[in-house]
Amino acid sequence: MNTWHIEGIAPTQPLTIGPKAKTSGTGFAGLLENALTQVNHEQHLSDDAIQKVVKGEMGIPEGMMAVSKADLSLRLLIEIRSKMLDAYQQISRM
Repeated sequence: MNTWHIEGIAPTQPLTIGPKAKTSGTGFAGLLENALTQVNHEQHLSDDAIQKVVKGEMGIPEGMMAVSKADLSLRLLIEIRSKMLDAYQQISRM
């Protein structure tokens, strides 16, 4: 049997099918948890920014940017949740 070798390309490992080793925080659940944590953090930053604007420690434009960022991240999270629920309902109807 002739084998062909191409420079710069290493042989690949054979494909194995079986249970995967669990990876901590890199799966879908980990991504979702990280997203929830980030949205919660943005909400807290927004609350702090509002308090600083009221006290005069921060300008109104900077405070509005923090509030807008928190609002956008929350809207995105709600949209992702809705899409996930729709997908779950479609799968459960199968």
